[in-house]
Amino acid sequence: MRQLKICFVIEKLALRSGGAERVLIETANALHDAGYAIEIVTHEPRGKPPFYPLRAGIIQSNIRPANEFRSRGRRVLDRLRARFHRSDVLWPGVRRLKWVSMHGGFWRRLGRHIDATAPDIVVAFLPPAVTALGLARFRHKPRLFASLHNVPEQDFDNPERWDPNPVDRMYRRRVLERYDAIGILLPEFRDWFPTRLQDRLIVMPNAVPPVSPSRLAQAKREKTVISVGRLADVKEHRLLIEAWSHLKADFPDWSCRIYGVGPLEHELSDLIRKHGLEDTVMLMGDTRDIESVYFSASLLAHPAKFEGFGLVITEALAHGLPVLGYEDCSGFNFIVENGRSGIFVPSEGNRAQNLSVEMAKLMRDPERRAALGEGGFKAIERFAPERILDLWKVAIHGTEPVPQLGKA
Repeated sequence: MRQLKICFVIEKLALRSGGAERVLIETANALHDAGYAIEIVTHEPRGKPPFYPLRAGIIQSNIRPANEFRSRGRRVLDRLRARFHRSDVLWPGVRRLKWVSMHGGFWRRLGRHIDATAPDIVVAFLPPAVTALGLARFRHKPRLFASLHNVPEQDFDNPERWDPNPVDRMYRRRVLERYDAIGILLPEFRDWFPTRLQDRLIVMPNAVPPVSPSRLAQAKREKTVISVGRLADVKEHRLLIEAWSHLKADFPDWSCRIYGVGPLEHELSDLIRKHGLEDTVMLMGDTRDIESVYFSASLLAHPAKFEGFGLVITEALAHGLPVLGYEDCSGFNFIVENGRSGIFVPSEGNRAQNLSVEMAKLMRDPERRAALGEGGFKAIERFAPERILDLWKVAIHGTEPVPQLGKA
């Protein structure tokens, strides 16, 4: 029997350590192991490998021409265009010209590549790739699947998300009509989509690899609270720092470590200094050994405003680590059952103060932390890789019925 060919498309993957990039790599690896022929297509200037390990045998194709193979005149023109792209010019008569200049090469080259390679299924990861695939023109007729990894309002309505050009937001919405199926992370995201697309939606949570009980038993928990995520506004690390300023005096032997990089690094460093927390709150940057971090911590604090699907949350639960986050955070309240696998922090009132109160309760109670850790380990069984792989097989083949995973 001929191998089914699956082409994953994402705009940028080189050295990118985000959650969606990790999900793409892990999904591609799992489908490769299941016998599918896999190609990952990007359109990016950096000729660097992915951050996460990729199986031997998976083809990687960057369809953007490398600068060294472009003529001198074309390179000069590209530099001028890049200056135009970085400008804030969005006059009504210039918007479409600027948008085509920025993105036209992606969807034109993608169309030619699909005709040349003839995949059976093309899976677009994240809105830039979803838009490019939706606009690409090709004679070949593969099944088209859009894989979305955030709250729809953020991906399609937020002008600060992706390209702020209104033309881009218009096409992001419009191209969804072309897809045979659309993967979303949470059942509650269905309501955002128009009725005509409802029957194409498939709830596709992320897979959570299990951790053996024997390894859990060897974990050496330190008096450490961790937070893991990009140093950006949506993750609300400032609330954790402010909460810690209320805890420092009562818990002098505890520390807080924040893992991640992002645009707010200097602002958060300043906030740590402002509260005099340099000895107990540390910005740790990126790590390639997050598993050791989970095994050594006693608590994961996740103060985010919202999540598409809290990959960090499920990873912590898989490592027997109790978690807490705000009750109104989608992607947290879908995964966590309050009082059994984690703690919901009240969202009304002073959020930093509420966070410090709930953290203090858990920091004082090792038995409660152990019970929550055990409950969380059991809770993520519904995200077992084999179950999520079955969802992917259904999605890419277009077979029915599609099994759906409910709230905790």
